Amino acid sequence: MKSVKAYRYRWLILLSLILLILSVEVHWLNLSPVGRVANEYYASQLTLTYARPVDLLSLTYLIVFVVASIPASYLLHRLGIRTATWIACGLIIFGSMTKWIYLSTFSLVLLGQFILAIGQALVLTSITEIVSRWFPIRERGMAVGITSASQYLSLAVVMIVSPILVVTKANDPSWGSGFEELMRFYAILSSTLALAAALLIRENPPSPSSALPSNNKVHYRSSFKAINAISSLRGLMIIFAIGWGVLMTLFIKIDEISEFLGFADSNGFLGIAMLAGGMVGAIVLPALSDRFRRRKLFFVFCNVCSIPGILLLVFCQQIGAVLLNSEAIALIGSSIVGLSLLSAIPIGTQYAAELGQGISEEVIQGMLLLFSQAACAAILVFSLVITEQYAPMLLATLAALLAAAMIGSTFLKESKMIITEEERLKEAINQEIVHLQ
Repeated sequence: MKSVKAYRYRWLILLSLILLILSVEVHWLNLSPVGRVANEYYASQLTLTYARPVDLLSLTYLIVFVVASIPASYLLHRLGIRTATWIACGLIIFGSMTKWIYLSTFSLVLLGQFILAIGQALVLTSITEIVSRWFPIRERGMAVGITSASQYLSLAVVMIVSPILVVTKANDPSWGSGFEELMRFYAILSSTLALAAALLIRENPPSPSSALPSNNKVHYRSSFKAINAISSLRGLMIIFAIGWGVLMTLFIKIDEISEFLGFADSNGFLGIAMLAGGMVGAIVLPALSDRFRRRKLFFVFCNVCSIPGILLLVFCQQIGAVLLNSEAIALIGSSIVGLSLLSAIPIGTQYAAELGQGISEEVIQGMLLLFSQAACAAILVFSLVITEQYAPMLLATLAALLAAAMIGSTFLKESKMIITEEERLKEAINQEIVHLQ
C-alpha cells in the first residue's frame, strides 16, 4: 500500500479545463445554427465558387488540429502545463477578439478562427496530462468524462444561444439583425472564460496524485506499429472516424440541411434534437455496455440505429406527406442519429482502449481523435466541391457512409478485456490509500 494525497485544488484545475474547453469550442460551430445569415453576411467577400463562409470557418478547426496536434503535444511537454495553457489562453482571447473587432472583414475573421484553432489543439492535447497529474487513478475516468461532457455542452450552447441572438424568422423585415451582437457575445464569453482558466491553472500538485508507475507494455514510439498490427483496433478507428465525421458534418451544416429539409427559419431545432437524443444515449447505452459486458454488441447497435435515423432525414418530405409532417419526421430522425452516434463515442473509445490493451491509452485516444478530425475534414471538403445541382445528395452520401460503417462494425472482434473502468483499475486502486486534502 502506498499513500498519496488528493488535493482539493484539483477541482479548480478541473474547472479551469472545463472553462478552457468551453472558451475555444464555442467558436467552432457558433455560426452553424445561423448559417444562412452568416453566409449572406459574407457572401460578397468570398471569391471561391462553392465554398461557403460557415463551412470554411468550421473546416479551419479540423485541418489545423490534424496538422498541429503533434506539435502541440511536443510544446506541452517542452514548456509545461502552465506555460502551454497561458499560451492557449492568449491565443483564444486574441482570436476571439479579432473575430469580433474585424467581423465585417471575412479574411480577418478567418484569421481569428485560425488562431483559435491553434489554441484548441493545445487545449485538447493537454487534457489527459493535466488530469493524470492532479487526480488519483480512481478519479481520472470521471475527470476525463466531465471534460468530454463540456465539449457537448459547448455544442448545446451554440445551438440554443446563436438563434436567440440573431433574427432568423424568414418573413421578418429585420432578418439577419443581431449578427454583430452574436460575435460580441462569444468574444466576451470566450475571453472571460479563458482569462479565468489562466488564473486557476497550476503546473503540479504539492505531491504526486498517484504513486503507481505506468504499466504500458508497449513503448510510445512502438505504439503506432502495435495499433496497426491489431486488425480489429485498426478497423474500429476507421469506423469510429466515419461515425464521428458524419455527426460533426451534420452539426457544421445543420442550418443548410435545415433549409433543404423545409425549415423556414434558422431556429437550431434540428441540432437541439440531435443533442437531446445524444445526451440520453450517451448516458444510457455506455452504462448498459458496462452492465452486460458487451462492447461490440452495443457499438454495432449504435451503428445499426443510425441507419433509420439518417433515412428519416433523407426521406422526411416523402414520409411527412403521409404521416405527421416533414419537420416532425426530420426532428425524429435527427434525435435518433444523435442518440446513435453520440452514444458510439464513449463506447468506441473504451472499446478501443480494451482492444489495444498494453498500448498507451493516450496514443489510442489521440489517434481516434486525429482520424475523426481528418474524416470530418474530408467529408466537409467533399461537400464544398460538389456543385449546387448535387448538393441535395449530401444526406444520401452520409447515409451511405453510415451503412458502410455498420457493415464494417460487424466484422470487429469482441474485446477480451470486457470490464468496467472501475474493475479494470481495481487492482491499481487498491494499491493506493488516498488522503483527501
